[in-house]
Amino acid sequence: MDQPTLSRIAVESQSDWLRVQENIKRGLEQAMEARLGALPGGKDGEAAKRVRKEVEGRLEKIREEMFRLSVPNLRVNGHNYEDFVDATEPFDEMLDRKIKGLDTERVAWGMSVAARRKRTPADIYRLEANLEERREMAEWLPEGEDDEGEQQKRAVDIPKPPRHQETIETFGEVVSNLSQLASMAPKQLARAQRAQSVREEIASIPP
Repeated sequence: MDQPTLSRIAVESQSDWLRVQENIKRGLEQAMEARLGALPGGKDGEAAKRVRKEVEGRLEKIREEMFRLSVPNLRVNGHNYEDFVDATEPFDEMLDRKIKGLDTERVAWGMSVAARRKRTPADIYRLEANLEERREMAEWLPEGEDDEGEQQKRAVDIPKPPRHQETIETFGEVVSNLSQLASMAPKQLARAQRAQSVREEIASIPP
């Protein structure tokens, strides 16, 4: 007559099983400390010191063997535990943080590029209008002036137009923004694409 098949113990997630192991380990350590405390001199006495290392080693072997024997009797998240361990990779917290950081950086750079795309055309338009105004003022000469000195007035003698300093600063800022955007945008886009690829690979790992 065939032996009846024993059903496996169902565990919802691997973290639950790891928590059970930690509780068992803590219980064994507490039992060991209680036994060592019953020796002459207590758990910190000479008798306890002589046997502590050996007792700890034996308890560790017992614990490892107990967990090894429990593997064929467990189901984690609907999978046999031995298959579940082989099919999944350990969680890499540092990698996860790095992916989240790159994703946050990608979003921030996307918003920055979008803001510059909106602002730069307006800055260029204002700069062109200002330059055109300066050109017209530089070409302007009063009519009806017979004085030879006035007719020979040079462009350098014409007063600076309004907002002259602001125009220079705006032009410098526009040039700097365009240069920075042109040099950094391809790198940031490549980093964002790599982060997205890593995220997709992790998402494709079976649960």
